[in-house]
Amino acid sequence: MNKEEKLGLLVKLKAKKGKEKKVKDFLISGLETVTNEQGTVSWFAYQEDAQTFGIYDTFTNEDGRNAHLNGEIAKYLIENADELLEDFNVTNSIKKTEILALDIKKGNQDIGLLVRLKAKKGKEKDVESFLDFAQKIVHNKEPKTVSWYAIKLDDGNYCIFDTSCDEEGRNTHLNGEVAATLIEKVPEIFEGFDITDIKKIDILASK
Repeated sequence: MNKEEKLGLLVKLKAKKGKEKKVKDFLISGLETVTNEQGTVSWFAYQEDAQTFGIYDTFTNEDGRNAHLNGEIAKYLIENADELLEDFNVTNSIKKTEILALDIKKGNQDIGLLVRLKAKKGKEKDVESFLDFAQKIVHNKEPKTVSWYAIKLDDGNYCIFDTSCDEEGRNTHLNGEVAATLIEKVPEIFEGFDITDIKKIDILASK
């Protein structure tokens, strides 16, 4: 487990109609840029549906995150947002995150899951305990879950971002102990959770 990854960014991008290919090509090409960013530890460009894309990346410290935020990829997105993206706003579209738990293995990372969670008021510690439990299950029982991150955003919002080496691995995770426990705990600790909050994603590029 790489304990150096402590901070992150979660970026949501919705391409304008007809601009999907340009957004996708930009994200794939971004790998070359982040490969040369020493402060960026991990970087994932992903596609959620025909128009929805995203970036998830991690850093050891605030200096690395700030360098990335002031780098070429962020500059391109801001300069081209009016042409390429719907409703892009730096404050709402680029979220700073804290990594609560992670598990990293070796393997291809072609597909994944993005799960958005919101704690009920006063249940934040219970959610974080669940995420700590989930990390142990992924580490010990899911060899095909290659990267797994439990992420804290703000105001009781959390995410799980994970990657799998193939569809069998993703399905094993979806039908495993973590997902079952999550669903079991929904009435107790999660607010407004729906099964549609578990999004299948394709990994376009990763560092």
